[in-house]
Amino acid sequence: MTTTFEDLRKAAKLLLSQPMSFSVDDFVRKVEEYVQGLPEWRRNSYLGYFGPIGARLVKYSDLPRLLREDPEFRERYIRALASL
Repeated sequence: MTTTFEDLRKAAKLLLSQPMSFSVDDFVRKVEEYVQGLPEWRRNSYLGYFGPIGARLVKYSDLPRLLREDPEFRERYIRALASL
């Protein structure tokens, strides 16, 4: 089953409200499934991010790796996604 954007939003909200319900790795796997299900042009497009240190562009195909490696970005991404 393909993970949808709505699935990601629900997972982000659940992760914030009930952090023990599943792990960050589970969330990142959902993001990977979502990204893999995107058309190629979308995987190669960029997501803009404005943080305390400035702006940052993240390629959708790099999103799972960045979520694993950068806890600050991961926290901001999850919060932003949950607020949509």
